[in-house]
Amino acid sequence: MNFANLPLIGVLAGIGGIAALLFLLQLLRIRHVEVAVSTTLFWRAAAREAPVRVLRGVFRHPLAYLLVLAICTLLWLAFAGPEAHDDRTSTYRVMFLDGSAHNAAGDDFEQAVAKLKSDLAGLPDAGREVIWGGARNIKLLKAGEDRLLLEHRLAELAPEAAPSALNEQLRLFSLPGVAPESLDLVVYGRAPADPSLLETLPPGMRVSRAIDYPASTPNRGVAALGVNPAASGRWNRLDLLIRIGGTPDAAPVDTMVVEVNNQPLEDDRLEWPAADMAMVRDLPADGSMVEVRLDAGDELALDDVAQLTLPTRRAVRIALAGDLDPAVEHAIEADPGLEIVTEDPSIVIRERGAGSFGDLPALEFASADDQETAFEIAYTGDDSAELALRSSIAAIGLDQIDAAGLAAEAGRPVGVQLRHAELGRISVWDELLVHYNFTGSRSFPLFVSRAARWLAGEPAWHPYLASGKPLPPATVWSLATAADPSLDALGADYVLGAAGTVMSSSGEAAVALLSDTVTGRNAGTPLAMSQAGAGFADTGFVSWLILAALLLLGVEWYLYQRGLMP
Repeated sequence: MNFANLPLIGVLAGIGGIAALLFLLQLLRIRHVEVAVSTTLFWRAAAREAPVRVLRGVFRHPLAYLLVLAICTLLWLAFAGPEAHDDRTSTYRVMFLDGSAHNAAGDDFEQAVAKLKSDLAGLPDAGREVIWGGARNIKLLKAGEDRLLLEHRLAELAPEAAPSALNEQLRLFSLPGVAPESLDLVVYGRAPADPSLLETLPPGMRVSRAIDYPASTPNRGVAALGVNPAASGRWNRLDLLIRIGGTPDAAPVDTMVVEVNNQPLEDDRLEWPAADMAMVRDLPADGSMVEVRLDAGDELALDDVAQLTLPTRRAVRIALAGDLDPAVEHAIEADPGLEIVTEDPSIVIRERGAGSFGDLPALEFASADDQETAFEIAYTGDDSAELALRSSIAAIGLDQIDAAGLAAEAGRPVGVQLRHAELGRISVWDELLVHYNFTGSRSFPLFVSRAARWLAGEPAWHPYLASGKPLPPATVWSLATAADPSLDALGADYVLGAAGTVMSSSGEAAVALLSDTVTGRNAGTPLAMSQAGAGFADTGFVSWLILAALLLLGVEWYLYQRGLMP
């Protein structure tokens, strides 16, 4: 048995003090004293002067003493705050409050919070913790913290536009040494559990659900919103794809509104290749905000609106200097996103030694006698050399080059050297263009195109973003670098936790969508019903002790009325 308000020695000392005090009170007896007075006018004064109670050496009425002692002991134990510590409650419990979009419909979230508070009343503080499962898992109540803190911490929390992080928590507990020998994970909400993860949990861990929810109501929402380069081939245009998802029993959406910069799009711009898919072709790639709204009329409103910021696609302005191989100009002309200019260029392509545009990022061609390696890259920024080398090779397209074939033709190794500089620069052996078959390969136009964009600092754009899913890895720029460089350095995937605006390193916004699991109201694998707090959640030990004290008071009154005790 544990006590929330007093240590065990304090409880025992209090009981001993109560017993001693009641024993002394039992020795007090009424004392009758005969006093002779000359007149009855003085009897009141005589009564005040005579002691009414005195200590006597004879202890009588042990039944009355034991009843009063039992009543006072029960009240003292109730004040100490006893907590159960038997086989049922000694198991450590993780109470997982689902704060995802799965639990946002109707009053599902309010039911989960009410049940959680009720169950907390019957569990020892040291044997439980509460975790918030929204876009990220957050510990709301640590083991040993008073449950009253939960009320304050829940005040500003509401279901987030995010898939559930329950599987993330299950994946953590499946790691060796993380979960204790006996652990109950109780889910308060509709968060679905991955059955494959349940099979990897340790033998002493049980997963259950606190509320037996009824079947989900029909739901319809925006399941995908993305863009691709325009099928028309126009460089500065994009095609928008909208996909509607939902539960099998959901009715078709009556109304869908598409707005570009708060201006409604005409209905004839919408193409419907399928019943749940719409397309808008040739939208300008100018950074406009696209918003899609459904009049679904269901309880889950978080997936009825989706937004996406269109990428900004501008041609890279390139200046040419020196006597360059004609293949360079041909590669530039083949890419509609590159433009040869003579004024106000963004980058320059030149021979080594040409003095033109010396203050611009440059793609240079130098003699093999002037540089040791075939490709020299000067990068800017604060990235580590290892991270910069890996990202720049992919960004420039060097991983697409047949380096082994070029090395065989050149008769010497073809390598890459990286250094940090104030101005971006790529230097390439001129002999690769003049004497070897680099310009004739299919990778050469790709190299020129990507090198120009890398030097110009043009950010890559994502066709789509979805909460709960990793960002597409094959991009020059990624939100992982902008949000947390250590994730990219470790080669880890960056997963967007919730739907909402995420700023890129270039200042453009991308908006993630909810997942199909949320829109389809996927219930996941069935879980057993939890017994957390059962038997004590409604009454508690304190209430039982007070009730027992009142019962003994009734017994004492009955015995007094029967004349069995004074």
